[in-house]
Amino acid sequence: MRKVPNVKLFNKVVDRCVNELGYYNDPISYRCDLLTAHVEIGLDFEKLLNFPFIDFDHDIYGLACCIDRYAEKVMNDFVPRCALPEEV
Repeated sequence: MRKVPNVKLFNKVVDRCVNELGYYNDPISYRCDLLTAHVEIGLDFEKLLNFPFIDFDHDIYGLACCIDRYAEKVMNDFVPRCALPEEV
């Protein structure tokens, strides 16, 4: 399991999602997707927060399309641009 994300940074990413994107009507859905992806892949939230809009949108939209909430998995081999390097 990945390290628990910095809560303040995590909340800033969720706030940016709510303010700039319209994939979900509530912040909880963004939280679920981001946390699922972080546990499975590992996300660099600081990098994601500071991305230009096009990269930020790519990662959040990709997660919205590829998260299986029942299995708590990222599907379709989607790897966000803000993914942490693989641990060997």
